[in-house]
Amino acid sequence: MLRLGQEKERLTVINDQFGSPTGADLLADVTAHAIRHVLQYPQAAGLYHLVASGETTWHAYAKHVFAQAKQAQTAIKLIVKDVSSVPTSAFATAAKRPHNSSLNTDKLQATFGVTLPAWQQGVNRMLAEIL
Repeated sequence: MLRLGQEKERLTVINDQFGSPTGADLLADVTAHAIRHVLQYPQAAGLYHLVASGETTWHAYAKHVFAQAKQAQTAIKLIVKDVSSVPTSAFATAAKRPHNSSLNTDKLQATFGVTLPAWQQGVNRMLAEIL
């Protein structure tokens, strides 16, 4: 998104696909915690869903990224002025994408005693590192 925001004044971004952006750091941290737990309590082994909490669309994600980048007053020069939302059907793609890839993490949180951070926290952390 940052690259596109540097190249184009007007973007169209999908607004009907939902998910939870999740960084590798969160996946690694929670997985390590779960492994330690399962070593002590083998009955907790199983299949779990892991994503950051909350959900967003690609459109809302893009707007969040641009707002954070502008607030950081970084050396990255954004020229994007308008981020319009469009349905998935506006883009011809070979791959069929699910409209909702959100996952229920209740089992993981209850079993391992974790509270997953909002997706914005992970995105903000990533942006702080690259900006």
